[in-house]
Amino acid sequence: PPKVELTEEEKTAWFGPPGNTPDLTPSAFASSFAKFSIPGKVEGFDEIRFEWANEAESKEYMHKWAVEKKRTSRVEDLKPGEWFQGWHKAWAKTFSDWQAKHKTWKLANAQKEREAAKKKKAEEEAKKKKKAAAMAAGEPVDEDEDEAMEEEVPGEVDVNTVEDVLDVGDGTPLFKHFGMEDWALVQLRYELYTIQKAFSLDVADDDRPGIPQAHLGFYYPKYFKKSLNPAHFAVKGLAELVALVKDTVVWDEETTALKTPIADDIEDVSFFLKLAEESRRERQRRIDAGDETARVKFSSMALSGALATATAKPAA
Repeated sequence: PPKVELTEEEKTAWFGPPGNTPDLTPSAFASSFAKFSIPGKVEGFDEIRFEWANEAESKEYMHKWAVEKKRTSRVEDLKPGEWFQGWHKAWAKTFSDWQAKHKTWKLANAQKEREAAKKKKAEEEAKKKKKAAAMAAGEPVDEDEDEAMEEEVPGEVDVNTVEDVLDVGDGTPLFKHFGMEDWALVQLRYELYTIQKAFSLDVADDDRPGIPQAHLGFYYPKYFKKSLNPAHFAVKGLAELVALVKDTVVWDEETTALKTPIADDIEDVSFFLKLAEESRRERQRRIDAGDETARVKFSSMALSGALATATAKPAA
């Protein structure tokens, strides 16, 4: 038979063109490529010859190829680990307790406001009768007494000094002004922070810097048993969604992976609630200054998977 010889162009190509049918299915490839390696004598080969690059160069090429694949391939068989299971269970109870407290406080506060209004009305009626009686008797009337003194409104507590978010004084919770949107943003902060940390712990691979933006929708149901839809938060994509809680998570400019700008590990989930309250106050200040773009209006689905009991007036 004739001897086959490569052309000069063929000699410069290390690999042949891919065919229409892959050697492995995408899922099989994604779950196994990280274990690929260059053959070694420890595997029982009598001789190993490297035609296009020496052994060191071949191993370096394989390593770079695998690292790049890890950055762009999903971990198909990823399962939430022990840290996530314990952390998330504790969060579910705490979040439920917060919302139950909010509901109870609103009912009690509404009753107090009704009683205060009734008392004020009775006092005003008594003053009117006293004034009328004095005028009928020809007695001098103190006009200043008719001027209602403005009730002093207590200032907002410093969020950073709050030790118990359920009681910042007189049984009032830090989240007394929360609407559904504020609760949704607390939950979003928690979930995005948690998934980026849990992924790092569960994968335990320095070559995977985090969850790429393109893969967040794949991993979210694995951890939280629900999908993440930016439209529920009145934004158009994941970039805008993460921007809503940029104090908690951001997209890394170099790797495009989800990461947190917070230097220390968060051990107390009330941290997310405090961030949400600071954000709410800032939005309210902007609204009071005439900036209507600061208002947020989400779909009720933004709070899916949680006890959506806090349905007060729309958040500022």
